[in-house]
Amino acid sequence: MKRQQSKGIIFRLKISLASLAAIALISLLYSPFHVFAKEIDCLMCHEPLSKEKVVHPAIQMGCPTCHTAVDASKIPHKKTNKIAKGLSSEQPDLCFNCHDKTKFEKKTVHPAIWMGCTGCHNPHSSANQKLLRSNPPELCFNCHNKTEFSKKNVHMPVAGGMCLSCHKPHVSEHIKLLNKEPVNVCLECHEDIKKKPHVISGISGHPIGVQAIDIADPARQGRKLYCGSCHNPHSSNSPRLFRYKADLHFQLCANCHKK
Repeated sequence: MKRQQSKGIIFRLKISLASLAAIALISLLYSPFHVFAKEIDCLMCHEPLSKEKVVHPAIQMGCPTCHTAVDASKIPHKKTNKIAKGLSSEQPDLCFNCHDKTKFEKKTVHPAIWMGCTGCHNPHSSANQKLLRSNPPELCFNCHNKTEFSKKNVHMPVAGGMCLSCHKPHVSEHIKLLNKEPVNVCLECHEDIKKKPHVISGISGHPIGVQAIDIADPARQGRKLYCGSCHNPHSSNSPRLFRYKADLHFQLCANCHKK
C-alpha cells in the first residue's frame, strides 16, 4: 500500500515538473527576450511600406537597423527612447550611418538637409526615383514659393520642371547650389552669348564673369557680373526675363551704370 502511495506521489511530481517545464518554455518563447533574440518580420503588418517601385535598401537590412528603440513585442509598439518612431538618432545623423557625411559638407548646403532627409525622401519606398516623395518641381514648391517661378515670362527649364539641370539637391561648391559657376551654368545652353552683340548696347559681348567695378548699386560692388545680374533665372514679369523693371532700356542699365 505504501509502495503504491509512493509511486503516486512520484507520478504526480513528474507531472508537476513537466508542467513547470512547459510553462517555462512557453514563457521563454513569448517573452520580449525571445522576440528580440530573433529577427522580427515587420512586413507581416507593415507590408505596404515596401510595395512601391523604388525600395530603400535599408528595408532589406531589417527595420531594427533604424528603429532600434521599438519594443515590437507589444502591440501597439512601445518606444524605449524619446526620438520619434523609435529611431536610433535624429536626422540627418541617422542617415549618415550609411550615407557618407562628407558628401554633404561642401560650401553651400541645402537647408532641407538639416530639416530632415525625409522631408524630400520617403524612408521606405516610393514611386519616384531616389525615393523622392514627389518629382520636381512640385517637390521643390513645398518650400519654395511657386509664385516666384510662375510670372509672366518663365525660363524654359523652369517651365519643364528641370530644377536639377542647374541646381544640386544637397550641396555645392557654388552659390545657390548651382552645378557650376553661374556664368558656366548659363553657357551650357546659351554658349553663343559671348559672341553675339549685347541686345541693348550693340557692343560685342557684355562683360560677364568679371568683378563689377564703379557701379551704381553699392551692394553689387566687387561682385561678379553674370547673366543673373540682369536676368531672373526663373521667371519675370519683364521681357527677356529682366530682373528689373525695363519699360525702357536705360532703366535696366541704370541699375548698374551711373548716370
